Amino acid sequence: MADNVALTQSMVDVMFPKVLGMKVIEAGPDRLAAQLTVTEDICTTGQTMHGGAVMTMADFLGAGGTFFNLPPGAATTTIESKTNFLGAAKVGDTVTAVCEPVHKGRTTQVWRTTITRDDGKLVAVVQQTQMVIQGGGGPTEPLMVVQSLFQGKTLAEQKALLAQLEHGGAAIYRQLAAAEPDEGRKQELLAAAEKEEENARTLENQA
Repeated sequence: MADNVALTQSMVDVMFPKVLGMKVIEAGPDRLAAQLTVTEDICTTGQTMHGGAVMTMADFLGAGGTFFNLPPGAATTTIESKTNFLGAAKVGDTVTAVCEPVHKGRTTQVWRTTITRDDGKLVAVVQQTQMVIQGGGGPTEPLMVVQSLFQGKTLAEQKALLAQLEHGGAAIYRQLAAAEPDEGRKQELLAAAEKEEENARTLENQA
């Protein structure tokens, strides 16, 4: 679970939800959760959390839940989302988003996110449908996707991004190690995780 959280947070840190200050607190194939503190930067009038920020939290978690349930080589994208705004979150409030599956199918998945304030009051309920995009784009497709993340960034920004990806890779190695019954292979995976962390430290020291 801890490695799933680290992996999911590493995705937040290189994507749009980063600007919200979103922190992942739970991540797995059947439940994800995240928190943020409402700031003026993500508010609409009346110092109230903007609807776009609410939907960004939900969209990321729904996509993340689908990610943990994808078959090898598959990807996902949101094709429908419906939000019911039920209450306001003000500047200084801590909001928690909890995302759970409604349906996990071969071609689509449906996830529902409930967002509440720290006093337990509902802010919104979001239900979204994720398309499961089957693989088959060939071996160069993943490389092209990764390369596109670096386009238009300065050298320093590229190093920072790559460090985040290295941390994410380390989390995946540790997750694989936790599931590996053979002790020798487990240690090899843990050693690989440490190499990823060492690479990340090298990049961060150059920042």
